[in-house]
Amino acid sequence: MTNANSQRAPEHQRPEFDSMVHMLAHAAKEHPGHTAVISGENEITFADYYACVAGLARNLIEMGAKGERVVVLKANSIETAVAANAVWAAGAQVIMFNPLYTENELRPLVKDAAPTVILCDSVHEEVLAPLAEANGVAHFYTFEDEQIAIDQWRGNRDIKLPEPLPTSTDLALLAYTGGTTGLPKGAMHTHAMMLAMAKSMDGLYSTPIAGDIWLNVAPVSHIWGWCVSLVAPMYGCNTVVLVPKFIPDVVVSEIARTKATIFAGGPSVIYNALLAVPTLKETDLSQLHLCLGGGSAFADATIAAWEDASGNTVHELWGMSEAAPLSGNPSDRPNKIGSVGLPCVMTEIEAVDPETGVDVMAVGEAGELRIRGPQMITSYWNRPVETADAIREGWLYTGDIGFIDEDGRITIVDRKKDMVNVGGFNVFPREIDEILFAHPEIQEAAAIGVPDSHRGEAIQAFVVTTEGATVTADEIIDYCKENLAKFKVPSAVNIVASLPKTPAAKIDKMALRKTFERGNLK
Repeated sequence: MTNANSQRAPEHQRPEFDSMVHMLAHAAKEHPGHTAVISGENEITFADYYACVAGLARNLIEMGAKGERVVVLKANSIETAVAANAVWAAGAQVIMFNPLYTENELRPLVKDAAPTVILCDSVHEEVLAPLAEANGVAHFYTFEDEQIAIDQWRGNRDIKLPEPLPTSTDLALLAYTGGTTGLPKGAMHTHAMMLAMAKSMDGLYSTPIAGDIWLNVAPVSHIWGWCVSLVAPMYGCNTVVLVPKFIPDVVVSEIARTKATIFAGGPSVIYNALLAVPTLKETDLSQLHLCLGGGSAFADATIAAWEDASGNTVHELWGMSEAAPLSGNPSDRPNKIGSVGLPCVMTEIEAVDPETGVDVMAVGEAGELRIRGPQMITSYWNRPVETADAIREGWLYTGDIGFIDEDGRITIVDRKKDMVNVGGFNVFPREIDEILFAHPEIQEAAAIGVPDSHRGEAIQAFVVTTEGATVTADEIIDYCKENLAKFKVPSAVNIVASLPKTPAAKIDKMALRKTFERGNLK
């Protein structure tokens, strides 16, 4: 049977919650003094977490946030965790943007989201304030402002969450992901979908109540960061350590200092960077019992080296902004390196003929992977055409190519057509193309993903300049740095005489990749 559906149930049954806010209220009631979040030297208990969320939620309601969207832009921190939950408690939808984004990248996102409130770190005020004004955002604050500063509610045991609390069908999150048009699209998650995310993780890695310490390095603006920072840990009333910026030696010391038991690593580039830390083998990592990976393929050598250094294998998972997690290698079964494991509880996964979209492939034969489960979205924000293309007859078509083996485990053999994974960040080359096209001395441009020993993949750009142009490759890279997040900037720009074309006179990226591999570009 090529349809795979894991039947594994959580070992530790959790209460049923109506929303993410109910989950927080439960943790605060049952474990008020337990540490909820650690970020550097800053810590917060579940009781204070609850109080800060309640206080900020009430202020957000006064700003008119209920039923609207609230943008939060700040690196991983206690403030971002509190803000997300406060937005939910206010009956609003939260949108987290990557702190690495430039003004050029944020401009269309703010316009599309049409938020009522923007909350940001002071370092982003100069970029975001003009965008807020240009888009008629009614309320703009930094976390240093009096209305937002969360420490004012610490220790308050009288403040309560505003009633009524959200329901399971209320919209909770817009997770922006790349679009085929080059413009990002917001994946709309309800509270029920977020709770299904928690149950899916618990089905793979059920943890003792208030007994584990998660450590996360992924930005909370990424769906994986959401899952392992705001969802999975709180579902078990566990502690989460939020690292604001990935600095390998700092992460190694934080794992030891906080006695983290679960490392929510992410892509292979994270593990490779940690393996290069000189003090790694001298560091006591004996408390670690679970390490998670995903977002890029893992080499056998990487996992073997990590096992040697930490005593742990790496359990790979699979997910996407539209639904996460989808599958994973569970901790109670032998790990299968190279596979993304079994479908999560309540989740169906099929490999179907990419042409027909409905004919199920035989065991071991590759096809497009489609999924059906309670954690998947049912629509994109303001994107009816792309919604209809991605979600058909109740199935979410992932665009990923893979196969299901005789044991029901899934292996990914290819990814979405043009997406490039740069150090765990999904990059859509079309976005880089559009930046390059806007340069006055560039006539044609095409960005593609190429293998990179450090980041797994990197972006390289190929441009045809206008007649008489004097712009250099280094100047084009500097131009990209001004308009793109660091991880999207091409590692190299190649100025060429022409680019390959399809019969329809479109730039042929498939031919460009093949030509690049042969080294025949001139």
